[in-house]
Amino acid sequence: MGALVAKALRPVKAFNIENRAHKIISKEKPKAAPTYPSTFEELKRVQEADPEIDKKLDTKDPGLDDRLRNVYVTSHGRPEDDITREKRKQSEDRPLPSFRGQVPDFDFGLKEPEKIPYGRTTLRQAIDYISSHQINPTEVTAAKIALEYNLKEEDVVNILKYFKTFEVYLPATRTTPAMFAGPTQLRQKLYKNKVPEIENKKDVEENKKAKVENV
Repeated sequence: MGALVAKALRPVKAFNIENRAHKIISKEKPKAAPTYPSTFEELKRVQEADPEIDKKLDTKDPGLDDRLRNVYVTSHGRPEDDITREKRKQSEDRPLPSFRGQVPDFDFGLKEPEKIPYGRTTLRQAIDYISSHQINPTEVTAAKIALEYNLKEEDVVNILKYFKTFEVYLPATRTTPAMFAGPTQLRQKLYKNKVPEIENKKDVEENKKAKVENV
């Protein structure tokens, strides 16, 4: 459909095309954009300092040409071919890995180390003790975290000061007030619900120990 429309409009576009072309060509050339006052003053200063600056720029300076011929660069390093050949030999000694399977997706986008040195922490551990501190800051203190995760207490204090887990904030509506419904609030509810279960388990274990001792 588009080709038919273009073919039908072609005679209309070509009507009196020569006269229109001559009309456009005969128009005056567009004027150059005006220079800034600072540029105009700089050009004026250069022309006053050297009135023949335009002629010098248009003509060839033999002195500059001779000095350019004397400029050369010497390389004191190794040739590029030797370096490339050496790198190729190194790559032959280090073959590509034989495992071609799909790399597993890790929880935090990277593989966690098996051994964590003293004073270091992983992202999983940081999220765990930061969220635990937000839930119960009186019990989960910086000293306890440092002792459990082999960290410096000063570092733990700074981590708890400058890092927090994300919270979901629900704005107020006509029926419900504004509230936080993020991970910390959910963990607090789960923690409160699990406290009676933990206490009951402790009582059961203590009763079992008492029975064994009595026997």
